[in-house]
Amino acid sequence: MIKSAFLNRIYFVILFSAVSNQIHAQSINLKEDQKYPYNLTNFVSVFKDSTANLSLSEVQKQIFTKNKKEYLSFPFSNAVYWIEFKIKNNSTQKQELFLQWTNPLVEQLDFYISNSSQKEYIHKIQKTITSEREKILIDEYPKFAITLEPNQSKNVFIKVSSKRGHFAMIRLYSQQTYYRSRIDNCTTQGLLNGLIIFRLFLIFTLSFFVIRELDFRLYSVIVVFKTLAYWGYTNIAGPLCTNNPELAIKINFLCYSNFTTGVAIFLLYVVDIKQISSMMKRCILISIFVSLFLNIMTFFDYQWYWLKGGIYNVILSCIFFLVLIIYCLYKKMLIDIYYAIPIILGLIGTTLLYFPLTGWIDYFPFYGLSYAIFINEIIVFIFFLGRIIKKSEQKKVFSEKQLQLKQLQNKQLKELNDLKTRFFTNISHEFRTPLTLLISPVDDLQKKYPSESILKIMQRNLSRLQNLINQILEISKLEAGEMGIQREEADVVLFLQQLIGSFESLAQDKSIVFNLSINKRTEFGYFDLDKLEKVIVNVLSNAFKFTPINGRISVQILFDTFGIPSISKHKTEHSLEIIIEDSGIGIAQERLPYIFNRFYQIDDSSQRLHEGTGIGLALVKELVDVLKGTIKVESQLNIGTRFSLNLPYEHLDVSTNYVHNYKVNDSLLNFFEKSKADLESQNSNNAEIMLIIEDNPDLRFYIASIFENQYQLIMAADGEEGLIKAIEFVPDIIISDLMMPKLDGLGFCYKLKNDERISHIPVIVLTAKATIDDKLAGLKQGADDYLSKPFNKEELVLRVVNLIQQRQVLREKYTTKTIASTAEKALETTIIIEPSLDDLFIEKAKLIIDKYLDKSEFDVETFAQEMKLSAIQLRRKLKAITNQNSTEFVRNYRIEKASEMLRKGDKTVSQVAYEVGFESLPYFSKVFQKKFGKTASEWRWL
Repeated sequence: MIKSAFLNRIYFVILFSAVSNQIHAQSINLKEDQKYPYNLTNFVSVFKDSTANLSLSEVQKQIFTKNKKEYLSFPFSNAVYWIEFKIKNNSTQKQELFLQWTNPLVEQLDFYISNSSQKEYIHKIQKTITSEREKILIDEYPKFAITLEPNQSKNVFIKVSSKRGHFAMIRLYSQQTYYRSRIDNCTTQGLLNGLIIFRLFLIFTLSFFVIRELDFRLYSVIVVFKTLAYWGYTNIAGPLCTNNPELAIKINFLCYSNFTTGVAIFLLYVVDIKQISSMMKRCILISIFVSLFLNIMTFFDYQWYWLKGGIYNVILSCIFFLVLIIYCLYKKMLIDIYYAIPIILGLIGTTLLYFPLTGWIDYFPFYGLSYAIFINEIIVFIFFLGRIIKKSEQKKVFSEKQLQLKQLQNKQLKELNDLKTRFFTNISHEFRTPLTLLISPVDDLQKKYPSESILKIMQRNLSRLQNLINQILEISKLEAGEMGIQREEADVVLFLQQLIGSFESLAQDKSIVFNLSINKRTEFGYFDLDKLEKVIVNVLSNAFKFTPINGRISVQILFDTFGIPSISKHKTEHSLEIIIEDSGIGIAQERLPYIFNRFYQIDDSSQRLHEGTGIGLALVKELVDVLKGTIKVESQLNIGTRFSLNLPYEHLDVSTNYVHNYKVNDSLLNFFEKSKADLESQNSNNAEIMLIIEDNPDLRFYIASIFENQYQLIMAADGEEGLIKAIEFVPDIIISDLMMPKLDGLGFCYKLKNDERISHIPVIVLTAKATIDDKLAGLKQGADDYLSKPFNKEELVLRVVNLIQQRQVLREKYTTKTIASTAEKALETTIIIEPSLDDLFIEKAKLIIDKYLDKSEFDVETFAQEMKLSAIQLRRKLKAITNQNSTEFVRNYRIEKASEMLRKGDKTVSQVAYEVGFESLPYFSKVFQKKFGKTASEWRWL
């Protein structure tokens, strides 16, 4: 029994060893007529070494798992994978064979092949192939030679050390089939690489010399990234750059993980992302930044999770870009289909190539499909290239035609501009003679009649007109090239002090803090004083024009402390810097580039605060250019503006005392003289009230002088002030300018005619806009009359008189009878007439009187309070509409109500009198008889 049990144990051990050996090493038998290449992948067993530290002897004791696929799939990890198989030569001939690992990106393979005794192993190491490559642009798989004698078998262990996830197969080649396969592979890859290089050369040549469009050049960027991705994935890019295997695998990763970056750049510039969503642009930028981040991390910290992140980023970016491009094609956005289809093919191919590495879908044929799509992408692009070139030529022809058209338009515009300049030049010359005949006699009259204020207004505006004509002539000289530099010896410090000092009185009038600082007491040189004066006066004029009362203006003059040698040996060129800064209204940033354009108005609306022609700053810029200087402007709205002028000049050494008084051109400054204060009316309180709204003080003064003897005059400088005064004083007539600050004439008319307190007041609008459209616009807003500037004095007076008379006719409507008759009301009901604001005002007044009809204590103050007006406003309004004051209106309304009640005959005279608010019956009878010419008792029996 003991012997039998022992024998059983021995048998069990032998059987277990056999079974265990069967699990570890399945024999691969090579037949006499074996065909090569022979895929050994589904005959091998695999063991995962999570520690990555086990030796061969330790691994041999582990249990391997049989691979059931025709390929091997390894995830991203730090683990090491061991592959084991046994190969036996069952043929009668010696076999010289190659074992090939079909993935060039593996980081390191360790081959262990047993010797003839099966006890010792030959160890060979193969890292990423770099310097030992046979061909530069042909990928090469790791291989190991193995020799088998007839009936000899060998155990093979392969240690796979690679942090990168990848697919591979193990193939067995005979020497003959290996070299034949190698030749075929070189032929195929040579053809493919030739095609890739040809495409690269083609797109670079076309993008630089033929198709110079942004779309094509950006697509060229995609092709470059795609080419690098292919070479990185086939282990071509890394070995091209270095022989170091560790560095080569990093370069390969940088290449094949950045294909989507090229697509992202293309989409950012070609597709109008704003039409879709700002989120889309952020997603594209995130894709680029993530790629950049993963590249940096992988290069300096080569770990499996950075590698995996790179693959995931490529796949997700491809899917996102695919959806975006298809959506753009569907919506017919800017992207061209000839670029979109090759890009779509590239994105699909890349997704299929990388998707199996995620482990989500373990499908090996994706690799073959992705390569087929890659080749088709090249073919499709070459097919589309002809159409792209044709389309580019069409665009080129169209652009040339557009350029010719633009050149023709520019030529016509130049001719028109020249014609306009000649016209202004000629008309300016023609103006000089009549202007001279105006200026001289007015000067003579002013000397003869110094107390006549209208003559001062005429002088000031003639000077203004003269300056404007001079500026136009200056511009025409500049255009004709007739403007030269007329330098003279001068002490520029003294000149500038006198020139800028002439603005002191203006600063005092406007309560502006005006400062001047100069970093030298004297400076002699050669200057064109005339042009310098015009430049400074124009800039300072703008500063004073746009700086409010109690504002600040500073002028800083700086001379450089060292000179720059000029061409002449005896002369040194210095720099004069003039900084003029104000605390005015400022200039909007979008308008700054245009302020030196001719006739450009910073505020071109009808409500602009300041007058101007748009010539001054244009002239300044051109004069500064003539002087070979520079001018810069900085400004912020509601903060201020800063002009910086830099002018070169030649310094002059003067040893003797140099005294000179420079005469400043008074005509440049005359129009700044403060205007005479508005006229104060000397008429009695019974005179009708006229409101004059005009932003130009001279014109306001002149209009007032026309009507000062007929009306009580009220003045306003803008629409807002005019509206306030119209509500306060309720004038009988208003004369208003159209273009005014804050609230223009149209806005004023609209607000006035929609306010029941002042809607009855007639308005005459004065304007320089004389077209029929402008006139219709004014009349639509409620203007009663429209008069173009310059106007005739008699015509203005006549129109005022006519409007006053028309208002008198309208008063009769309410004066003849305060209460409408029943027949009239029935007629108004039949013929629907929209009531005016005046009608509504009277109806409101009647309702309030009805409310207090029997209250004898009802007075004007209560009446005004109920009407939500002041007593004066109510009186002026009722007087304007009915020609009755408040007391008269209430009394007449009560008498008319009494007449209606008496006609009914159901009440006595005394009852009616008390019901309409009369406490005294005799007074009621007296008033009633005065109104109707009959006593109340007689009226009752009519």
